[in-house]
Amino acid sequence: MPLTLLGIGEKATITQLTGDTNLRLRLTELGFSLGKGIEIIQRAFGNHLIVRLENVRIALDRRMALHIQIHMLQEEAHVQ
Repeated sequence: MPLTLLGIGEKATITQLTGDTNLRLRLTELGFSLGKGIEIIQRAFGNHLIVRLENVRIALDRRMALHIQIHMLQEEAHVQ
C-alpha cells in the first residue's frame, strides 16, 4: 500500500520504492530505503506529509509519497 494511506501516528516499514529512476534515486538520497521504519507525523500544506524516518522529520509532496510502498506495523495487543 502507498504511504499516503497511512494515518497520522501509524507506523510502517518501507517495502518498495516505485517510479522512474530519478525519483527512486532522489528518495534514496533523502534516506528512504527498504526495511526502514516510517511514521506519518502530520498532513500539512495541502498536499504535503510530514514523516518521521528514523530520527529525522521530512516533508514530502503527496505525489512522491505515492511512490513509497509500505507494510503497516500491527500494534501490540494490550494486556488488561
